[in-house]
Amino acid sequence: MDSKSYFVLNIMEYLGTPAEKDLTTFKEQFKCPINKDIEDFLKNSATIFAKKHQAISYLVFSQRNGAFLGYFALAIKTISVKAQNISKTIQRKLSRMSVLNDDGEYNIPAYLIAQLGKNFQSGLNDSITGNDLLALAMEQISLIQYKVGGILCVLECEQKKGLLDFYCEQNHFVEFGKRNTKSTNKSLLQLLKTI
Repeated sequence: MDSKSYFVLNIMEYLGTPAEKDLTTFKEQFKCPINKDIEDFLKNSATIFAKKHQAISYLVFSQRNGAFLGYFALAIKTISVKAQNISKTIQRKLSRMSVLNDDGEYNIPAYLIAQLGKNFQSGLNDSITGNDLLALAMEQISLIQYKVGGILCVLECEQKKGLLDFYCEQNHFVEFGKRNTKSTNKSLLQLLKTI
């Protein structure tokens, strides 16, 4: 990835400024027909989550023409990881920041990639790859990690072959659990990666 091909803006920079109306314009331009949850989050929840400091969304633009190519949202979350579900190598890394409890779990803070989505409007999805978008999210996490520490990145995704190939095979995340959503009753796989 050539990170110089893109620039990333934290939506917090828009809030409470005259440019906040531009944020609404960008959100209206975002289309993600393959996953409406990603589109709905940006349009209906990203600003609310940012104002409450629950998750911060980052907008990704083309350096060449300023096109809005996608976004990702980051948060901090405490997760429980069962030791039996991960390798000994990952267990050793987690033990640096967490103690194995009586239930055989590590309870540990992690950087959560809460959302990751490309803009499909007018074929813009061809202007950035999923790997580039994920790399930009990981770059932001690395900047935060440099300032405050931490060793773990997590995300959740639906159990679809394409998504698992992307996250696990191509980007070296490993499954550590499953979670059912309350609102949609979807089963999501929980993935982690040490950083």
